[in-house]
Amino acid sequence: MAGSPSERRYARVEERFAGYRVDRFLVEHYPQYSRRKVAEVIRSGAVRIDGVRARPGTVLKGGERLELPVMSRAVAEVGRRTKKREKMRKGAHAPSEVEVLYRDDDLLVVFKPPDVPVHGGARLGAVATLIDLLKEDVLAGFGLVHRIDRDTSGAVAFVRGEAFRAETTKRFAEADGGITKVYEALVEGVPDPAAGEIDLPLTPPGHGGRAEVNELQGRPACTRYATLEAFDDAARLRLELLTGRTHQIRAHLAAIGHPLLVDARYGKRGGWHLRDPRGQLDARLRRTPLHAAELTIPHPRTGKIVTVRAPLPADMKYALVVLRVRAGRRRGEEDGADAS
Repeated sequence: MAGSPSERRYARVEERFAGYRVDRFLVEHYPQYSRRKVAEVIRSGAVRIDGVRARPGTVLKGGERLELPVMSRAVAEVGRRTKKREKMRKGAHAPSEVEVLYRDDDLLVVFKPPDVPVHGGARLGAVATLIDLLKEDVLAGFGLVHRIDRDTSGAVAFVRGEAFRAETTKRFAEADGGITKVYEALVEGVPDPAAGEIDLPLTPPGHGGRAEVNELQGRPACTRYATLEAFDDAARLRLELLTGRTHQIRAHLAAIGHPLLVDARYGKRGGWHLRDPRGQLDARLRRTPLHAAELTIPHPRTGKIVTVRAPLPADMKYALVVLRVRAGRRRGEEDGADAS
């Protein structure tokens, strides 16, 4: 978007503008445009300071050489690109609304569907995010205080007001912050014992990597688990995070030999399929079957404990239906064989 040399403008920053942010400096010189529009032009890479790409918050010292686009054309181009992105996102496969699990003036907890990222990031392209779907609430001052993975479904909290948001975010980061996070998962095999704690230190996964158990270099990590239902070769678990390491549940389950039914990174499967013995629709899982089922959080204003539960999503719920049918059929067949 830099434009041809003939379309570029050059200016020297006067000393009296020392200490100005570059977006504020440009608004003073182009008062017909809002600061937001000017900032978008800067973020597009169209403004350079001494040959280096500028950021809206770059602070000027005075004397710098600015390289600028024809502002009217740059603003129009940024507007076209923004409209195109919004159109693509509206057409992306995502729910148009998000289910609200709890709401008051200070706290908002919603159900994040699977395959919806919490916020934007590299390589997401036109995928609608949870922030996109909650645009009106975000504009009203609600800010994200924690996140869950794109594949993971369940409860996600937002807090209104910067001071409350910062305090709640800090609570999520601390082991003794008063936050309780409970998950449900479908795993390979049946754990023995049926309940316990996985206390294994983990190294951070890094970008695109794996969290690894490492007694010497890992950070303390503890997950409490209980078996809710056991099947022939799978189980439904309740998991409580006693610490909050990245990929903690996935890495811990893999470490004890019971990875999630679908987990290409920590397990062996990129998908799961189970035929329904009744001849009905087969059960399929195409994502990691991990669900943020329950969130207990001190209210940001009053301190009163708020517990919010998120119902299981449709794919995990139906997988359980077929697992139960299959286990019941097999038990019935075994009972019949014993009777003969």
